Amino acid sequence: MGRKNSPSAKKELVELITNYEAAKAKEQQIYLDGDQLADIADWYATERKFDEAQEVITYGLHLHPGSTDLLIEQAYLYLDTQKLQKAKKVAATITEEYEPDVKMLKAELLLNEGKLEEAQELLNSIEDADELVTLTDIVYLFLDLGYPENARKWLEKGKKRYAEEQDYLALTADYLFSTHQHEAAAKAYNKLIDKDPYNASYWMGLAKIHFIEENVDKAIEACDFALAANENCGDAYAYKAHSFFYLNNADEAIENYQKAIAYKSIPPELGNMFMGLSYANKEEWQKADEYYTKVIDCFEKEEESDSILLIDTYTSKAYAISHLERYEEAHQLCDKAKKLGPNEGLSYLTDGKIYLAEEKEDQAAEAFKKAIEINPGVEMCYMVASTYSDNDYLYEAKEYYKMAYQLDPKYELVTEKLSVLSLMSNEIEDFFKYNNECKNPLDSDVILDLLASPNHREEDEQTLKEVLKRMKKESKKKGNK
Repeated sequence: MGRKNSPSAKKELVELITNYEAAKAKEQQIYLDGDQLADIADWYATERKFDEAQEVITYGLHLHPGSTDLLIEQAYLYLDTQKLQKAKKVAATITEEYEPDVKMLKAELLLNEGKLEEAQELLNSIEDADELVTLTDIVYLFLDLGYPENARKWLEKGKKRYAEEQDYLALTADYLFSTHQHEAAAKAYNKLIDKDPYNASYWMGLAKIHFIEENVDKAIEACDFALAANENCGDAYAYKAHSFFYLNNADEAIENYQKAIAYKSIPPELGNMFMGLSYANKEEWQKADEYYTKVIDCFEKEEESDSILLIDTYTSKAYAISHLERYEEAHQLCDKAKKLGPNEGLSYLTDGKIYLAEEKEDQAAEAFKKAIEINPGVEMCYMVASTYSDNDYLYEAKEYYKMAYQLDPKYELVTEKLSVLSLMSNEIEDFFKYNNECKNPLDSDVILDLLASPNHREEDEQTLKEVLKRMKKESKKKGNK
């Protein structure tokens, strides 16, 4: 979480950063106040330039030993980089412990340790805690750290005094959104838009609700309004990208992910991962591989090795390069994924897919068996079945779909898959069993179309005729009733 005392003005901050970087490039010393250097460090941290932020803080503390602003920034930087104990040590050295910003910092540290009562007591001691700016910071603090009920109580404290103020309505809308009260949140954002139609953040609040509710066309429309209000709204590009990805519009998704990364509204590793997936959806495997490689390079640069995203990237890259017939390298990537996440069946599932591509059925079967052993739920059984089906191993596909059916007869399209496979394997009783449970069962018109098709197999004709005869018979019985 970033520092709460934000820079005084954007223009002044830009000038400060320009002057600081110019002096640094010339290896010259530059004198700035502690709060100015803290603002620069805060900007670097917001841009995920943590090394540069630390460099500014170190330089600032050399000029201003014990500066409260710089020590606050140092503590938040440690929080940003998951170094809670170091953040606590820095906070303990701050002498101006009665400052509101210091209390906010220490309250956040306490909440990170689950010490709710102590944090609440500290926040209650802040002078002018009932002022809207402070109240807003406290509500967001509780929301960000997973204490929605406490956020609600602080929000209620300001209702009588600030109910008609736009900033309070915006805070209320964000609270409603964060606590999944989407209908009420949408009403609040629409009310805010009526007051200020050129506020991009209000449109983005609405866009996020539409996206969560899978109204992606409306989400895209809201993002466009946000961009009309502020063409530099990075969040709008990010949510447009996610929406187009959801719609399988790879080209639009890629274009917007690139902009989202450029505006730093999405981490590069996440954006590149989605772009890799988008190219994979287009079956442009070489381009997909290039973007997956960027993600891996990013993690290696940051020396992160235990991320779920990295496991997914290894397996996605492995699947992509298997289409380029780089099988040995693909299996090596699966092995890396297995070491990082021994309890993730996806690595074995991908390994099995690659073995099938090589027509190594026994090794594939072993990999799938291990995947289900690790993740024994219906989802993994269904994915294994789909893999076999996609590769025309229809007997194996049916066996795993049956396994999924036994775990959850209503899962996705499992009955539809089983009815079709039963028909293809001339198992009439199984066909009727599963077809009768489908949301959209095959009817006699479909069977007639199959019989009329020049592509149907001769050995299937008798089965199709028997199915059609039985369907007509059952239909007649229903009609008599």
